[in-house]
Amino acid sequence: MTPRTRAVGHFFRSARLIVHDPRMQSDRRALRSMDPAEAIRLFLACNATDVGMRAAVVSDDDGTLMGGVGDGDLAALAQAGSTAINVRDKLELKRSIGAPGLDPWDLHVVRLGVGARAFVITSLGAPLAAAGRLGAALGRILPR
Repeated sequence: MTPRTRAVGHFFRSARLIVHDPRMQSDRRALRSMDPAEAIRLFLACNATDVGMRAAVVSDDDGTLMGGVGDGDLAALAQAGSTAINVRDKLELKRSIGAPGLDPWDLHVVRLGVGARAFVITSLGAPLAAAGRLGAALGRILPR
């Protein structure tokens, strides 16, 4: 037996130890929805787990809530995010938001372009690390 055939034989013996878990496939498929708002909520529920994050929302440029998770008024958070995208001064933003309890220093806002459409991702307390993956997901979730 050559070293190469020994290595190949070892690989195949090791491969037999890998067990397919059918629950992994069914759990992933169970967390899907044909409703875009629900699909966005499910994505955020699985991915908005960064330390300190209290809420995360997806909105259009006008601040219309498309989906979100977390505590508080998610529609107000979506509106604050779309305002924050256009206002750079935090003090002016605090006056513009008008929602009690929303501190501009706690807002984390990203604008994503998906095809010809623009979306605003707003999180409260911590930035959404999965924002890039969310852009790809929105391309699949939302009708063209």
